[in-house]
Amino acid sequence: MNTVRKFAISIAMLGLSVATQSFAQTFTYTQIDVPNASGTTPVGINSYGQIVGISDDADGTSHGFLRDTDGTYLKLDYPGASLTFANGINDQGQIVGGWIDSKGYNRAFIRSPSGVFSNLDPPAPCFPSRDPLSVAIAHQINNHGDIVGRCFSPNHHEYGWILHYDRTFQILTGSGLTASDAWFAPIGSQYIAGGESGAGTHRSGEGIYYHVGSFHGVLWNRGGGFTTLDVNDSQTSLRSMNSSGDITGVYYDAALARFHGFLLRSGVVTNIDFPNSSDSNNTVINDSGVIAGGFNDAAGAEHGFIATCSGNGC
Repeated sequence: MNTVRKFAISIAMLGLSVATQSFAQTFTYTQIDVPNASGTTPVGINSYGQIVGISDDADGTSHGFLRDTDGTYLKLDYPGASLTFANGINDQGQIVGGWIDSKGYNRAFIRSPSGVFSNLDPPAPCFPSRDPLSVAIAHQINNHGDIVGRCFSPNHHEYGWILHYDRTFQILTGSGLTASDAWFAPIGSQYIAGGESGAGTHRSGEGIYYHVGSFHGVLWNRGGGFTTLDVNDSQTSLRSMNSSGDITGVYYDAALARFHGFLLRSGVVTNIDFPNSSDSNNTVINDSGVIAGGFNDAAGAEHGFIATCSGNGC
């Protein structure tokens, strides 16, 4: 049975509504770029359409950014950081992400609506690493204040985690796969978080650890257990779920040797790719159904986009 069909059956049994009829969905794409940046990658969007993400200077230095609803941009840099990554924003304007301190350690942060940054290191078994491929980071924050992300243990094992709004901390384990990575925690859903899990191993070379193998979309259930979601039976990374149960992410198309963004709505998968792009990344959706994401053009340059849907299926 097709993996997506199996997923549709499983979420129907768990109480989510899954339609049996598909509708035509047409998307209109708008390119967005941080002014004077060499690359722009949106990573999070809230219900108002505010977008956060990562932009690169010409020398490769990364900054976080906030794109407001009027199209203006604000650069986000954690004080004293060499690099800053903005990943998630909720409707209260709280922003989470990651930063690298002056000693090269990877850390997570939360930024208040008034602009105050605070360090957010998840507790053990997580630890701040100086390995550029073992990055502790916060990915998203919901309107209750639940924060999700990933971290690494001292032996370089990757864990997805959730810091609940009551400040209790939970590591996502039990899938039988070698790693987990949490990207979202929708309110009103039984799914506590979602992410990706790899079936490969960690290898070392000159002191650097990295992950090899395949990746799977994974939905973790609040009551325990998980559901694996691989779009078109391909390597899949989940990036967001909204209050309507729409899921977005990216999957790898081996035949075309590229990544596609996707929307899974009512059991139907729609590709979300900026026209004439060579790759898609970090496709996310808000409660209004507006999608943001990133793409590479034919020359390999990174840009952002906003996609809005029209038609009976929106």
